[in-house]
Amino acid sequence: MRRAEAKRHLPVVCMLAGILMVLLLPGSLLCGEDAKAPDFKLANLDGEDVTLSELLAGGPVILDFWATWCKPCIRGFPGLQALMTKYEDRGLTVVAVSVDGPKSRARVAPFIRSKKYSFEVLLDTQGRVAKKYNAMSIPRTVLISPEGRIAYATVGYRPSNHEQIEQSLIPLLPRIATEGGEVVE
Repeated sequence: MRRAEAKRHLPVVCMLAGILMVLLLPGSLLCGEDAKAPDFKLANLDGEDVTLSELLAGGPVILDFWATWCKPCIRGFPGLQALMTKYEDRGLTVVAVSVDGPKSRARVAPFIRSKKYSFEVLLDTQGRVAKKYNAMSIPRTVLISPEGRIAYATVGYRPSNHEQIEQSLIPLLPRIATEGGEVVE
């Protein structure tokens, strides 16, 4: 009797184990740390096409897959904005990739404008780019080096996420010498 009962629950146990792996494994294991980041072309909020290769020409890129209905995604935006503000003069580009479907896509631009976020927003309404980046759960944040390699990736939102991203980001940024000759990392 116990063996038959265990077999009946096995699919549920396997599914739960898979979900836990996605949530608890470091993002680099899910996406392949140092793997080549897949290039893509998506429209921004003005309808202009943007490619990853164009974005990388300026320096490292943070891709953040999100949706307007995702509360953890929204909680992560102030930290992403802070990273961009702090490092944009050293080449960082932050890109919020909306995976909102056709029904909720109309809420993306008004939401971004209302919060006065200045990072780039791209629309992935079909989820094709999200799939390339294993963004099966959101938020999914991926840091890409200027050479197009995945330097860091994570799933979900925790207050410490932005500190971890920043630690991985700093080595990717160019060094800056101050007027006094001091090098800023």
